[in-house]
Amino acid sequence: MRWDSLFDDFEAQLASATLLEHEAHVAELVRAEQAGLGLVDRLRGHGGAPAELLLRAGVRLRGRITQLADAWFVVDAAPHSALVPVGAVVSVSGLGRVARSEASAVRRTLSLASGLRALARDRALVSCFADGGAGEPHVIVGTIDTVGRDYIELAVRRDDAWSAASASTALVPFGSLIAVRSGG
Repeated sequence: MRWDSLFDDFEAQLASATLLEHEAHVAELVRAEQAGLGLVDRLRGHGGAPAELLLRAGVRLRGRITQLADAWFVVDAAPHSALVPVGAVVSVSGLGRVARSEASAVRRTLSLASGLRALARDRALVSCFADGGAGEPHVIVGTIDTVGRDYIELAVRRDDAWSAASASTALVPFGSLIAVRSGG
């Protein structure tokens, strides 16, 4: 009878070791899957609920995150919306633990330039927040005239009497863009 309890003990130890090995394997698979997720996947999994974003130069936005591509997304904060390059994000608060990848290859690969071209096509008045390196963002109000490979050209609004004659231009490299807010 002692042999039976000895074998039962061996079987219990083996079952416990097998379970621990299985749990370690599952944990490793979860870590590997999480390593493949990007920030935009976490934003997409948030499902459009409000979030708080801290961007470079201390720019803060609170709103629903919509229109996500791998390089940019839109924050709807009524009455404005803002196009935000992913590289401008410092931190995001208020997200759940869910992540979701984009099934559409087209939506995934939309460049920052494609989002900016939509604003240029609408001739919308925008406020362009640029990182000037001095702590505070540099804000340029105008319309996007040109979207180049790595910059935008804005017709800058100089006074309340908006006209082509009162406009000058400003070039802003994509690398300095923090956000482009619609509606000025």
